[in-house]
Amino acid sequence: MFQVGDILCQRYRLVKVLGKTAIGHQTWLADDLFSPIDLYATRKKQLPLLKWVFDFHQVFIAKVYEKVTVKLLAFNPQLSWEQFKLFEREAKVLQGLEHPFIPCYRNYFELSEEQGNGVPWFGLVEDYIPGKSLQELLENGERFSEKEIRKIALKVLKILTYLHELNPPVLHRDIKPSNLILGEDNNIYLIDFGAVQDQNSVTNISFTVVGTSGYTPLEQFWGKAVFSSDLYALGATLIHLLTGISPTELHDQDYQIEFQDQGKINPFLKDWLTTLVEIKISQRYQTAREALTSLKTGKLKNSNRNNNLLKAEKKEELITKLGLTKTDESLQFLVPSSKLKLFQKLLKLETNFMNNQLELSRFIPLMTVSGLFLIPFSLTFTGIVLQNSSFIVASLEIMGGMSFLIVFVFLFLYVISKVSSNTCFSLDKETLKMQEKILGFEYDKEEESKNNIIGIYIHELRHKYNVTINTRKMIYQLGNQLTEEEAIWLAKEIEDWLN
Repeated sequence: MFQVGDILCQRYRLVKVLGKTAIGHQTWLADDLFSPIDLYATRKKQLPLLKWVFDFHQVFIAKVYEKVTVKLLAFNPQLSWEQFKLFEREAKVLQGLEHPFIPCYRNYFELSEEQGNGVPWFGLVEDYIPGKSLQELLENGERFSEKEIRKIALKVLKILTYLHELNPPVLHRDIKPSNLILGEDNNIYLIDFGAVQDQNSVTNISFTVVGTSGYTPLEQFWGKAVFSSDLYALGATLIHLLTGISPTELHDQDYQIEFQDQGKINPFLKDWLTTLVEIKISQRYQTAREALTSLKTGKLKNSNRNNNLLKAEKKEELITKLGLTKTDESLQFLVPSSKLKLFQKLLKLETNFMNNQLELSRFIPLMTVSGLFLIPFSLTFTGIVLQNSSFIVASLEIMGGMSFLIVFVFLFLYVISKVSSNTCFSLDKETLKMQEKILGFEYDKEEESKNNIIGIYIHELRHKYNVTINTRKMIYQLGNQLTEEEAIWLAKEIEDWLN
């Protein structure tokens, strides 16, 4: 058993045990000794001339480090192989997630028997979320109003929408009050991805049976899980928060959750919660986005409507600016590029750190532009030294002319990029190719083996979407301002062709 003050991997100093731990499992709050916090960072920005004073003072005070959560798993005879697989899967899935209300993956490590008191251990490090779990609040006697329930539901559904619409989709499979943290910033965070499933989530594929009694739908105990399984768990959680009664005490003889509200909540909200926890999958909301839209609009589920977002629209029914050419041998997409992509390529300076050489195709233009800027500055400085006013005026006029020319060129390139810049992505049996084109001329190209592809992901930013293809070498971005339907259709077409 580890103790407070122990340092793991010469980096993580254990501070205190977090929550309840099962046999062979421990969860700790720890200091990351590689990430000291600069206590005077804000003051240094406000008073840059006194930076040395703050640095000097910080030497004489105790260091403060970033807090992290360290989850530990002992590899011993009491540990089943399935538990180890779930722990590894959690680490793998967390690496691919990027959401402000999901703890960020930091590290994964192993401890030998000598370091682990005779037992080898595996460790997973994530961001620490300061706050209290909803379970702690319930145990402290807190009850949640209808307004608070709606707010929690909206926030969790947005997280689930992100997870379910990744490619491949991610199912949490263990949503409950103890896995929802009310942060000190009053946001809701979803934690503990120890039961997560990241593949074959929408088909009849056997899973490890995981979950918590009362919050887990029947199909999950049968070894199957779908999007609405997470929605059932969320519904059971919200009913627990609303009534203060555990879902296990609210099941009727058919295992349906029934709760009395004594007319205290809006009838729509009660019906909406009841739909989430229906025993039959077909009677629930099928996706997090459908449930979210229903809650926002006040319109209950239409059982005859199929809203499975992974079933992409047929191309002829989808109005899109994306071009698709598909055969048995190859797949090719033409996607409008970001208007700033050309500038990123022009300004990017690639360095080969292995031989400390700069790529000439990047270095020469950089030096040329730098030289053009340095010439008028040199002339101005010379005029000042010689005290020749006409010389100074002439050099300033040159600078003004160059500035106007540069602004004009950048505006011209921006307009051209907006009108005719495209990303041409193609796949064949052997290779993946990405070409950036403007006015039909290629200005950048990447190519690698198709076997390097790890996954296809959909990302949302300010209600716009893009699709990325992650390989072992890099991340390829397709599109920049796609609609939700375009992003889903694009990801689905690529996935179908690869399969």
